[in-house]
Amino acid sequence: MKHVTRAIALLLLLPLAITAVFAIVIKDRPKAHYDSGSVVVEWSTADESGVKKFDVLRAQVKGDAPGEFRVVGSIDAVGRGSDYSFTDRDVFKDAGGVFVYKVRVIFRDGTFSDSQVSQSTPVLSSTAKRTWGSIKAMFR
Repeated sequence: MKHVTRAIALLLLLPLAITAVFAIVIKDRPKAHYDSGSVVVEWSTADESGVKKFDVLRAQVKGDAPGEFRVVGSIDAVGRGSDYSFTDRDVFKDAGGVFVYKVRVIFRDGTFSDSQVSQSTPVLSSTAKRTWGSIKAMFR
């Protein structure tokens, strides 16, 4: 009976251990800042064992909470202790406002883990920028 109790306790703790392993892939939370019509998202990794790629997700803050996150780009994993930077050039297509980002770590076995959410990033947008962006997109 003692072994059964110990086995059940280990099974209950396993998800916590897996989460802890995923959490150390990305150091701290991603940093995002507005730069000339784009938002630059930066993060660093501690360990990339089993990591295939990173998806960058964005959500617009509505009230006090972020809305739905959606993937805005991907970067392949480089290796342990790397620094990453992703430039979100499509952010101005939205109506402006405040955005947050997170990085999803995609592992080779198909599982994934999300980073903490970045601090909010205010984005100034104008109708002219959105219109020009749409015109450029037609010619791509």
